[in-house]
Amino acid sequence: MSSVLTTILPVFGLIALGFVCARTGFIGTAAGQGLSQVVFNLAMPALLFRTVAVIDQQSLSPWPLWASLFGGIAVVWIVTTIIARTTSLIEAVPASAAMGAAFGNLAMLGLPLAVAHFGERAALPVGLILSIHAPILWLAAVLHIKSSGRGQLPSVLAVIRQLVSQLIRNPIVLALLLGTFWRVTGLGLHPVPDRFLEMLGEAGVPMALVALGLTLAGYSLKGQWRGIITLMMLKLLCLPLAVWVIARHIVGLDPFWTEIALVLAAMPTGANAYLFAQRYASGTAPVSGAIAVGTALSLITLSMLFLVMDMGLV
Repeated sequence: MSSVLTTILPVFGLIALGFVCARTGFIGTAAGQGLSQVVFNLAMPALLFRTVAVIDQQSLSPWPLWASLFGGIAVVWIVTTIIARTTSLIEAVPASAAMGAAFGNLAMLGLPLAVAHFGERAALPVGLILSIHAPILWLAAVLHIKSSGRGQLPSVLAVIRQLVSQLIRNPIVLALLLGTFWRVTGLGLHPVPDRFLEMLGEAGVPMALVALGLTLAGYSLKGQWRGIITLMMLKLLCLPLAVWVIARHIVGLDPFWTEIALVLAAMPTGANAYLFAQRYASGTAPVSGAIAVGTALSLITLSMLFLVMDMGLV
């Protein structure tokens, strides 16, 4: 239990620090966006490049990992769509509701938390998920909402072009590709650039958490409590359960990568879900609340998950 608290409390303490600084005006909320860009464009790519560049050549295939996490996301996406269409629990179009229940905060919370608990060996599997997570879910949501009658459905070629465009401009993807190329050369890393990348990568974890706290201060909790609670249950409970079933009983995923997939699945709703709801003017209130309250509640749910994993029950 002490190891769980050693991981969880400092992580959420940094989030709380950022939140308090924003609420009191000690640091402007706009700083959160700038800090997030530093983390996503510089610090995380440095961490991933360095990890991949020196990793063992016998690394595992990413396909079972992708199948486990995205398979669970697909299940929750379908369930959320049914709930949004047939009940009044979530007042949002199905696509916005599904994003709120499926899109987790992997970049600003998932990677720092995984590295804090598992060490730098967690950077590769998390990076493999991060490289395709946002583009695939965003495009899925766009296709979903377009197919329901909100605008013209894009062609298959347009979808593929948009996906490729997002991937090749993604710093996480570029870091993974460049790290793989550098590893193949067999040149290794000179102590000077290695230390440079190490310092930049280590700075990314605390910066990401403080930036998350600064950002959370801007989310609203007004009304829509039925929707907020429904989205949180789907995101924090149903998604990890679906991922565990697929990883353990269908895919047969490596035990360590199974734990990584579970941690990422258990992340609270991420900011892109709110941006999508805001763009299509549907579900902003429940999604906003799910981000704010879900992040606070995940202090408990993630502590329980880490405790279960440390006991060897997963």
